[in-house]
Amino acid sequence: MAVDPINEVWRGGVNAWECDDMGHMNTRFYVQRAGEGMQMLFARLGLSGLFDAQAKTAVLVEEMHVRFHREVMMSTPLRMTGAVTDIGDTGIALVLSLYDLADDACTATFRVRLRHVEAREITSHTPWPGDFRARAEARTVPLPENARPRSTEWGIESTPMVLHDAHEMGLVLLAMGVIGPARADIFGRMALDAFTGSVSDGIRSLTPPYRDIVTRRAPEPPMRPGGAVLETRIIYTAWPRIGDAFEIRSGLAFTKGHTYSLIHRMFDPISGRAYGSMQSVAVTFDLDRRKLVPITEAAHAELQAHCVAGLSL
Repeated sequence: MAVDPINEVWRGGVNAWECDDMGHMNTRFYVQRAGEGMQMLFARLGLSGLFDAQAKTAVLVEEMHVRFHREVMMSTPLRMTGAVTDIGDTGIALVLSLYDLADDACTATFRVRLRHVEAREITSHTPWPGDFRARAEARTVPLPENARPRSTEWGIESTPMVLHDAHEMGLVLLAMGVIGPARADIFGRMALDAFTGSVSDGIRSLTPPYRDIVTRRAPEPPMRPGGAVLETRIIYTAWPRIGDAFEIRSGLAFTKGHTYSLIHRMFDPISGRAYGSMQSVAVTFDLDRRKLVPITEAAHAELQAHCVAGLSL
């Protein structure tokens, strides 16, 4: 009998505390769910020990792309499927899809690129066990069309930047903190969702002026404007550990159509080195009509004054 390459890897729902002031599940919890789904997929492929504190090898996410296809509200029942899209000697690419159990509509897709490493020497490139690779190859599927990027790139490295560069460009200080146990994984490294969560915590110090411009220039200004992310791409370049400080610097890169593109850079504030970068493709959102607010030509022109020259992922 043929092996089904698609596995259900997570099932649950949306809790009230996982929803933000827009009324839908916050992006950090999408990434958190994806992390759980990846662990289950590796377990189903025979490598459950990768996430044990005593493991000799581990996997590191190098890149994640998320598309948000539909809002997910409080109490929504969800399930997630996962499959392999490509595997090499030391790397692997996965696709995860999140569905609303009520109508089986896809609410989000995740495309993830990972590297197999020594658990405590994460700069290594460690070959997969032979039997694992064979199982993964048997479960390889083509990348679904709805998981492909629309407004971001994939597989292209981020532009090198250190904290001094962010200061010179005038990027806004969005968030600052220290990696504590709640933001760390089993190995004491920054958890997968810590970057996204910190951006979510600090985003209100960046976007209100952009939202005000879009709202003021809209044909039908919303009574209650908000924001929503349609797509995000995250590149992880280093992994701070418990006790390490971080700060996130952000700016508006460009506007296109009815969206604006925000760039977030995570740094070590002591050494200035980069931990990671993120692009978020966002819209202004009418919280009553539950639909995006169009960016008019006049709004585009006004937003140009807020764009940071030369800013890219």
